[in-house]
Amino acid sequence: MANEVSEIERRVEQLQQSLELPNASLSRRWLDSELLALWLLNIDADAVSMDAQGIGRFWQNLPYWAFAWAGGRALAQFIVANPNLVAGKRVLDFGCGSGIVGIAAALAGAKTVFVADLDPQALLAAQVNAAVNGVDIQIVDGDWPQVDLLLASDVLYDISSSVDLKALMLDIPHWLLAESRFVAPDFVELRCLQQIVTSTLPAIGDFDERVEVDIYCRRDDPLIPMLN
Repeated sequence: MANEVSEIERRVEQLQQSLELPNASLSRRWLDSELLALWLLNIDADAVSMDAQGIGRFWQNLPYWAFAWAGGRALAQFIVANPNLVAGKRVLDFGCGSGIVGIAAALAGAKTVFVADLDPQALLAAQVNAAVNGVDIQIVDGDWPQVDLLLASDVLYDISSSVDLKALMLDIPHWLLAESRFVAPDFVELRCLQQIVTSTLPAIGDFDERVEVDIYCRRDDPLIPMLN
């Protein structure tokens, strides 16, 4: 147990050293609505008071894996409320970031949780956060795994992710997608299961503190029932 704790501490330190932001650190935070803990960015509010060049560097170096984004929080909350949708299944958390969605699925009883992200630091963060919550995840290395359910949130803003996501959504019959309706995909017919109002943590500058997130599935998916 001591070795396991020290390994987590070593990885947290590794993530902390990768932060390229002034006065930035990581702090462990419990999320009541998602029933899990994450290591999230902690930054002095004065650090965002920069000139234009400094602000540009700030956003360029932003560690997206150190945030609990609104879409990820909404999908994690949805899984907490509907654990039967993931229990016993092999799931893929696409664009995992902090790992919040995959961790929520694991805590809800998913048989196997795979996570994928373009950023190696996100994969490390997902592993650290999974360990903190006492669950196991598997990093996708190479070909996409065969899964029962695809999970994705806050990824359609990035066009580099949308190509892979489109291919996966067309290949995998069952999925849950959390996005704003303004960026919802138009290449499949969607069914909105629920709208959840949440926020991004931590909130910095112009980050929305009240975000309406829609939870979608495939319109004709018979395995995902209509929900109240």
